[in-house]
Amino acid sequence: MIALLTVLTVLILLFLWFFLFPVKYVPRARKSDLILEPPDKFIYSYVIHIHTQFSYDSLGKPEDVIRVRDHLGIDYAIVTDHDNDHIKHFADDRLIAGMEIKLNDPAGKLLGDLLEVGDLRVIAHHFRGKYRWRLERPKDYLLELIDLRDALLENKRKLILYILISLFLYPVLGKRIVRNFVKLVNIESYAKRYFQEGWENKVLGGLDHHVKVYIREVGKRIIIPSYELSFSLMRNYVMTDREVKMKEELLEAIRRGSNLISFTGKPAFVWIEEGSIKVSSPFDNTYVLLLDASGKVSEFMGSNCVFEKVPNGKYLVLGYNYLFKIGRLLVGVKPSFISDLLEVNNEGSGKTPARMGKGKNTTEGSK
Repeated sequence: MIALLTVLTVLILLFLWFFLFPVKYVPRARKSDLILEPPDKFIYSYVIHIHTQFSYDSLGKPEDVIRVRDHLGIDYAIVTDHDNDHIKHFADDRLIAGMEIKLNDPAGKLLGDLLEVGDLRVIAHHFRGKYRWRLERPKDYLLELIDLRDALLENKRKLILYILISLFLYPVLGKRIVRNFVKLVNIESYAKRYFQEGWENKVLGGLDHHVKVYIREVGKRIIIPSYELSFSLMRNYVMTDREVKMKEELLEAIRRGSNLISFTGKPAFVWIEEGSIKVSSPFDNTYVLLLDASGKVSEFMGSNCVFEKVPNGKYLVLGYNYLFKIGRLLVGVKPSFISDLLEVNNEGSGKTPARMGKGKNTTEGSK
């Protein structure tokens, strides 16, 4: 009897930990009751860094990428198989073929990993040990700030524990349990490392999705891990002045527009206006963190906030959602979004990135 009670107590504590942690103390966060109207822009969702059967280490099928993309309401999927773009022969008008290429020196030493999609270049896996980028940093290259697979595997013990708890909860909560896994992604750590290493490149989030188990019978399909898992956990939104009708136009929008890494099915909007950085989130329980190259931060509570007249410099805006708050304690905190690199220059010199805004093609999010 005592043993049974002990087991039940441990299970209850694990479940509470799974839902209620992490807890964040925010003593300096200001509260905002503003209602903001973001600039009028076009907005498109996309996922990138996906592998299919044309990669030596993945078993996924093109049809599965397309099926999940459409089911979750994502506008574009960008597949980057290793060293080939064979998927282009199976692509529709919203599946874009690229390649993932490892760059080596004459002696065979790995110098970096690059995603090549048309004219778009994305430095991938930089924060993963041996894949660190050791070459020049062209300003028109983007940086994969978050590699979802790498980020989840950074704490393997906690990931395994999350998986075990999810097995117990899945019969009750179903696929909703998946959303909790984003708690394993330490977005503030990646943002700080970005600034500490002196990066000035635009950023996005890549999935690095590989299917390891694929079983297909009549009426049955078992895919582990499923594309739906990673597509639900993270996607990008790009905000642009021009409507996108072709694949090449999306790639140009990613290069020139303003990207947002989102861990939900709805985008937040971040833009610069008259020297202030403004943020509009679709969720009420939102905590917003402004981080600059010196490591200084400003904090706000609420779905709409304004960081007024910020000093000239480069910034990233990080957003979090939480279950509830007790005083200054936020309970059940998980990442919501990371903005593209924002450059504030009140003297009018230099470049100010395109604003993020609610556009004429706003994606409604996952089902």
